[in-house]
Amino acid sequence: MYSDREYISVSDINCRHMLSSSIKKHISNHKDKHNCIVIFCIGTDRATGDSLGPLVGTRLMSLGMDNVMGTIDRPVHAVNMDEKIKQLYDTYDKPMVIAIDASLGIYDHIGSLSIWEGSLSPGAGISKKLSRIGDISITGIVNKWSLNGINQLQSTRLSVVMNMSEVIADSIYDALN
Repeated sequence: MYSDREYISVSDINCRHMLSSSIKKHISNHKDKHNCIVIFCIGTDRATGDSLGPLVGTRLMSLGMDNVMGTIDRPVHAVNMDEKIKQLYDTYDKPMVIAIDASLGIYDHIGSLSIWEGSLSPGAGISKKLSRIGDISITGIVNKWSLNGINQLQSTRLSVVMNMSEVIADSIYDALN
């Protein structure tokens, strides 16, 4: 299903350039179908690992980007997900949605970003079934997957999440400007 998923390590010195280039490539594949681009940042600051999306959204807003949903102060999370998706499509005409979320994965992928064309499933790492979202998806693999995923998100190192959020936000900003 995700054979075209690309992994980029945030420890790679060229990670910002690689992610920005990948975002541009994915946008160019579908730009004729959409009138605008909206960055949809998923997560909450109640669990360190899950704060990736809101940190990205907050940084993008501080860089002057307007079409952003999901920040530390106004998060998009499990409780309000469907409401925010409805708001997204009520507010924007034919948006291309770039969805951002934290994820859990295999040990070797911790500290990597994944990007692909298509939607993501928020909450999948903690066995929640939430509405899929995104034309382009970017996840940051913040910790390893386990049967008790919520504990993994709560015990994730803040430095990992902060570094990933800066790389993602800066790459999106560069790709769109």
